[in-house]
Amino acid sequence: MPAYEVIKSIKINKPTAEVINLVADFKTWPTWSPWLIMEPDCPITYSGDQGKEGSGYYWKGNLVGEGKMQLLERSAVNLDMALEFIKPFKSKAVVGFQLNDLGDSCEISWIMKGNLPWFLFFMKNMMKLMIGMDYERGLKMLKSLLETGEVQSNLELKGKQTQTLQYYIGLQSEASIKELPELIPADFGRLNTYFTEKNIEPDGAPFSMYHKMDMKTGISQLVNCFPVKVPIIVEPPFICDKLPQGNTYVVKHTGKYEFMGNAWSYAMFAARNFKVKLRKQPVGYENYISDPTAVDSKELVTEVVLFTR
Repeated sequence: MPAYEVIKSIKINKPTAEVINLVADFKTWPTWSPWLIMEPDCPITYSGDQGKEGSGYYWKGNLVGEGKMQLLERSAVNLDMALEFIKPFKSKAVVGFQLNDLGDSCEISWIMKGNLPWFLFFMKNMMKLMIGMDYERGLKMLKSLLETGEVQSNLELKGKQTQTLQYYIGLQSEASIKELPELIPADFGRLNTYFTEKNIEPDGAPFSMYHKMDMKTGISQLVNCFPVKVPIIVEPPFICDKLPQGNTYVVKHTGKYEFMGNAWSYAMFAARNFKVKLRKQPVGYENYISDPTAVDSKELVTEVVLFTR
């Protein structure tokens, strides 16, 4: 069977003992798990003395499938776990957490080693990419939970909606996932200056439209946009174009922008589960409902809007 291995790491500003104690307790996982956050009402059954060898949990949800995990071995800097997926397909994997003690902080690595069923051999590389992205999201949430006591990321599936015709003025960009949090505000700053100089009035909330997301490289091609009522002749590098009328699939995210990956993952996951056919290009857009300079990060509302066929 095709084997795969995924390793992702993050630095957490908490002592090693505190970090490993939290991770070893499966009852904390619904707060920071990159999968369980998509289905907070997923039924979960816990077994054993949480945090100790032999403890585990079993889940059976509509979106996240069915499976179970058990803590096999524990040391001061290591956790070994057995993971078994039951649905949507049967497979087993070895999951581990390794911690590097840095004194008042530590680096934690999340590791998965497993094998896909033979008939899914073609999904090996995609599986590694998807799990890697999930692990990165999970580690960010784990870090937030330990360092701040909370994870500011709440998801709501709004489902099928209709996109009305919308003109916009925007700036075309290309960036990695890590570069986006700096690129997007910078582009909106340039757009704001241009709109002020040209005395143009925006027609609603700004948005970032993603034409392409390369899963292998992590590079996205996007346009950061201010909506306008009618087409306007603009000067390069600014462009004026339109969002055509059509059907969409929407997930609402409330919380810090750094957790927006949860909303994208949820939207894609839900679309597959509910058999919603998505367009490949453009992929969709982030609609910035709230002004981050005017509301607390807990109340920041952003929508992921996917285009459907």
